[in-house]
Amino acid sequence: MILLILAAPVLSAQGANAEDTLSVSGKAVVFFGPSQVEYLAMNDAQKHAIDEELYDFYHNRGEVSPFLASNDIQEISTAGLKIQVQLEDNQSITYYRKDFDRVVGLILTDGRQEPLILLGAIAVPDLKAEFEDYFGINPP
Repeated sequence: MILLILAAPVLSAQGANAEDTLSVSGKAVVFFGPSQVEYLAMNDAQKHAIDEELYDFYHNRGEVSPFLASNDIQEISTAGLKIQVQLEDNQSITYYRKDFDRVVGLILTDGRQEPLILLGAIAVPDLKAEFEDYFGINPP
């Protein structure tokens, strides 16, 4: 039951139709994971296999949210199947969530350089280090 409550923010950002394409531009971190419908359609063994990773992923996302906000980086959550990143040179890169070999992950984009894909539940200090490196943030 805790898992579904923690997953709610991802679901609320997606809207009613999981087929929608999320379009992202500028400085952003996109957290992606399964929709509630996808999770509920899994059998017990599949749920058991990913429950700990889902819990850690959503918990860690909450822990890094203030860091992202304080550095003017959008935090976006989605369960959508397609994520389209718009770059300043009018280039568009589309990612299909189900093409990744992990059920959860992040896409970092600053709108200029190639996006960085991070898969799985990553520890908070490691996430912050990835954000600092990718976005050129000087640690305090």
